[in-house]
Parts: sequence; structure tokens; C-alpha cells
Amino acid sequence: MRLRLPAWLARIPRPGATARIALGLLSLTASLVLALDLVLGIFPSEHARLKAIRERSAVDLAIQVKVLLARPQTEGVVAEMLSDIEHASQDIESIGVRRTDGVLVAATPRHAELWKRAANEASTLSEVSVPLNGANGRWGSVEIRYADRAGLAGWRDWFNAPLLILLAGLGTAGLLMHYLYLRRMLQHLDPSQAIPERVRTAFNTLTEGLLVLDMEHRILLANDAFARLQPGGGKLVGRPIGELAWLAGALERAGEQPPWVTAVKENRTVIGVSVELSEGMEQSVHALLNCAAIRDASGHARGCLLTLDDVTELDRVNGKLRQALNELEASRDQIQRQNEDLQLLANYDPLTGCMNRRAFFARAEKLMAHALATGEPIACLMTDIDKFKNFNDTYGHTVGDHVIQQVAKLLHSAMRTEDLLCRYGGEEFCILLPGVGLAEGMRVAQRIRAKIESEAGPGVRSVDGLRITSSFGVSTLAESKAHSLDHLIERADEGLYAAKDAGRNRVRFAQPGGDALDEAGASAAAKTELADA
Repeated sequence: MRLRLPAWLARIPRPGATARIALGLLSLTASLVLALDLVLGIFPSEHARLKAIRERSAVDLAIQVKVLLARPQTEGVVAEMLSDIEHASQDIESIGVRRTDGVLVAATPRHAELWKRAANEASTLSEVSVPLNGANGRWGSVEIRYADRAGLAGWRDWFNAPLLILLAGLGTAGLLMHYLYLRRMLQHLDPSQAIPERVRTAFNTLTEGLLVLDMEHRILLANDAFARLQPGGGKLVGRPIGELAWLAGALERAGEQPPWVTAVKENRTVIGVSVELSEGMEQSVHALLNCAAIRDASGHARGCLLTLDDVTELDRVNGKLRQALNELEASRDQIQRQNEDLQLLANYDPLTGCMNRRAFFARAEKLMAHALATGEPIACLMTDIDKFKNFNDTYGHTVGDHVIQQVAKLLHSAMRTEDLLCRYGGEEFCILLPGVGLAEGMRVAQRIRAKIESEAGPGVRSVDGLRITSSFGVSTLAESKAHSLDHLIERADEGLYAAKDAGRNRVRFAQPGGDALDEAGASAAAKTELADA
């Protein structure tokens, strides 16, 4: 079972490999120093050193006391000297001179209270006794009571120990020197040798360039595809990627921040950075740059995986495909325009822009069938240009064509979107008006007739003072008793002939089996028909 670290501990950045190796070497060095000191005693014990110093001080004091006591009446002088020494030293608590019978000859005020050691016991670090010998042998001893080495003073002395000072200096300077040395020397190692051959082979089979970078953006691994992109060749492993001027320069020209910096800093993946590689290359290379952070078990970024995909050939192929697609679209548009032109030629009269008879009947039959099925009104107008042959005979066929065009133009202007206008033949036109009854149909015909009479002649500018008129015949589904489109057109044609017979430039409605009616008569007939219904 894997041990999970606390969240706060997992967020603490781990030191790099160089720092960890330097710390390990320093630990080994410190352990070696401690082992040598333990075995060989290179550094003296602080306790033994201090005890030796105190014993030497006590011997020196004993010599002085012995000299003074050899003189008569000097006990007071000795006591005063002992008191001065006690006050002058921070470590000495009391001093006394004791005879072998246990009597204190001279002592500081608290010595009898503080001295605890028996006469036959050896000196300790805090209680030191030096014998005083006379002509007849030992007659007493000098006793010095030192303060216990505890608390602040003891810790201060411990920190001043030579071994600790050495270890502290070794830890500080040694760690720094180890780190700097390893940081320099590890750059010259080939990290690719630590990668199994099968892994390197797999990397080298990739068609896209691949790099593995450390936290300082140095190249740890480069596959063959990336090496081939390197202008002039040269070693890649161990170099900072920023030294690759051909790559860094391309990113700078594109105004892009190095994606490996973003990937490591933000611990994320950066994909699709487009670069144009040209520096030092025979021909420009278009590539896509992708970078992904390499994370450790804790999810922290420890490096970066970089891929560089040469898409130059893909761009060339895509360019050809786009060109072919554009050509196909242009060809399709041209074919569509040609089809529209053919459709126009097949369905519309080129001189007037009106529908021809085939197109007219195809659409008119549907409108007629709908009117027959629903009973909705529908009107048909037949019209031709009065005495058109005279225009051709007098002014020529060119003027005749202009007359037809001008009349057709005025007919077009009077049509609704749903109305159908057909050049029925020569100077004759047929109009189908869905949803229009007899009275409205007569008004429409009369309005168009008047417009042709007033505007058609001036519209033909090649001949001054030209007068153009038209006659109209009107039929409707209800009033004409029509049962088909042909029958409806036939009734309108009868009305046209009636208008011609009435003197031209007129509108007439031909009753079934009866006389032709003008607008007033047609309106009355429509009302009668409505009343009968």
C-alpha cells in the first residue's frame, strides 16, 4: 500500500537531482568525520579538556597558597587572595584550603556550604582538589568548587566545540561547493545512455522531432528526427534549448513565448504553436510545436516533453487540395451559371424577357388546376400591339423589335410576383392573374392599356412622335364558364378580337355565346353573376 503524504507536505517543492546528490555526498563526508573522531579521537572531549584546564588552574593556585602559607601570619592574606580569585572568575563558586584533619584554614564565605566531596574521592569537573605537601608529608589540600556546566553557558560552550564548528562549516561550504561542482559536471554526462536501447529506438522511429528537457530547459534527449532539423548538425544533449537560435528565433519572429517555459512554469500542456523555421536552412520549414510538462508522483512538473512536427509537405498538399477545391467550386459556379443561362433561354423569350409558351403553360396549368379545385378566381388577359405590321413596314424590323420590347417592359412593370406574363407569339402577349375576378381583371387591363398608350411611344427614342397602342381581351374562370386553361385563353382571345373589331386600343370581355362587353358592361355582368350565385 502506497503511503500518501499530507496535502501541505505534498505542496512543498522537492529539491532537484543535483541538490539531492550534493546533500547525500555531504552526509557521507560528515559521517566519515564523525567515525574517524570516534575511533581515533581526533577532536578532544570538551569534558576532558575543561577538566584538564581546571586541574592545571588548581595546581597553580595550590603552589601560590603553599608559598604564602610557608610564611608566618599569612592566613588572612590567603583568604583575601581566594576571595579575589572567586570574584574575578565566573566559573568559580568557592575556594578553600583544608588541613588533613578537615579544618578549613582559609576559605571563601560559602565554601563550607557548597563543598560536598569527601576527602578520599577523586576530583570531578565541578569539584577539584589539589594536595598540599609539606616537609613531613601531606598536610592539606586546596579545594575549588566550579559552577555546573548547564543552561546557557553550557550550550554556548557546546556550540563552540571544534567538532561542531567543523561540521557546521563543512555543511555550509561543503554543500555549496558540492552543488556547484555537480551542477557543472552533470552537464557533461550523456543522459541518453541511461535510456534503454529499445526506448531510444522507439523514439527514433517517430517522424516528428522529440526532445526531453529538464527544469532548466536543458536537452536530456533528442531523437533522430529532431537532429535532422538542426542546421549544420552538432551535439544537442546537454545544451540549453535557448541556444538553438534557429528555433528560438522562429518563436521570437512569431511573437510567441517559448512554450516549454509555459509548460513547466504552469504545469500544463501547450499544443499547436506554429513556427516558420528558416534560419540556417536551405528552404523554409513550417512546423507545429507541442510541449507537455513531465510530472512526478506528486504532480509537480519535473521537466518537459517537446515535439516538433514538420508539416511543410502537408501544407503543400493542402494547398493543392485547396486549389483543386477552388477550381471545382469555380467550375461548379460556371456550370450553374450556364445552366441558369440555358434555363433562361429554354423558358424565357430573349427579346422581351417574358416566359415562352412552354414555360408559361407548365406553370399556368398548375395555377388553373388549383383554381378549378378551390373555386378561387383567376383571370386571363390576351393583348397584342395594334397595327404592328405598319411599324415593321414603315421603320424596319429593328424599330419593330424596340416597340415589342417597350410594350413588354410596361407589361412587366404592371405584374405582381404571382402573375405570369408570356410572349404568346409575335406581338401578342398572354397574362394570367391568379386570385383576380372579372371586374378587377378589366381594371388591370384598362390600366395597362392606358399606360402603353401614354408611355410606349416616347419610350422608343429612335423614332420621334411614335404612337403605340394595344388591345386587350379578358376572360375569367367563373364568368367565361371555362373548364380548362386552353378554354380560358380561347375566351380571352375572343375578347381581343372583339376589341380589334371595336376600333382597337380597347378592352373587351367576350361572354360565352354572347356579345363582347366593355369595362362597364363587364362590371355589370360580374355583379349579375355574383347575384345569381
